[in-house]
Amino acid sequence: MATTATDISLFLASQREEVDRELGRLLPGEGVWPETLHRAIRHSVFAGGKRLRPILCLAAGETAGAPPGRLLAPACGL
Repeated sequence: MATTATDISLFLASQREEVDRELGRLLPGEGVWPETLHRAIRHSVFAGGKRLRPILCLAAGETAGAPPGRLLAPACGL
């Protein structure tokens, strides 16, 4: 079965949402001291275009048979 651009777009979108949720959980909130630093970190991390490496990590893990969610935190480190 051939993979379409739509399939890939849906996969990337769903993985991005999962990575964004985990990043939100892992990173300190904007109101945590030092607020200015954490606000800057979150602004930088949640800017667009920084999800390909974590998504590739998750896809490789899925291909290798890793349990779902097992690589989510390490993938966010990428």
